Amino acid sequence: MRDAAKPRLGALVLAVVCLLSVGCGTPSEEARIKEFLKKSVVLAEKKEVGALMEYFSPDYSDFEGRDKAGTERLIADYLGRFRGVVIHLLSARVDGPGPDGRAAVECEMSFSHGAAEVLRKLIRYTGEYYRFRFDLDKSGKGEWRFAYAEWRAVDRLDLFPESLEILKKLFPDL
Repeated sequence: MRDAAKPRLGALVLAVVCLLSVGCGTPSEEARIKEFLKKSVVLAEKKEVGALMEYFSPDYSDFEGRDKAGTERLIADYLGRFRGVVIHLLSARVDGPGPDGRAAVECEMSFSHGAAEVLRKLIRYTGEYYRFRFDLDKSGKGEWRFAYAEWRAVDRLDLFPESLEILKKLFPDL
């Protein structure tokens, strides 16, 4: 009986090792992109515009024709107008990377400013919602960078279903 159990035990150990190696392996490109987005949000909330601009490709442009320098001025002006800015990354849909090494991302964010986050939750102010579309490319070091961006304001009812779920977790009384 013991000899018959050895192959099963060996197979079980092998299966566990395989599962752990998959789970503990390098993150997928989609996971790396989502982490890149989260880090950019943190930098924006901290108003670290210079550090945030390191996340932009040198040849970046947006849908209104701004280059990297113009976008830096836009971001600095927006963040400079408010004492505190809170940005919630609600959801991100990643397409790619493609054969050209670029990836497309569509994500939604909630922006709010002013009163403390606790007060915003008390008065159920979830902020303004925006849908962004980014084209990302990789730097020479293999890090993702913003290459192109466009955005527009959206109504809460127009948010992606997954964004609404995240919003409901953030603001349960909605």
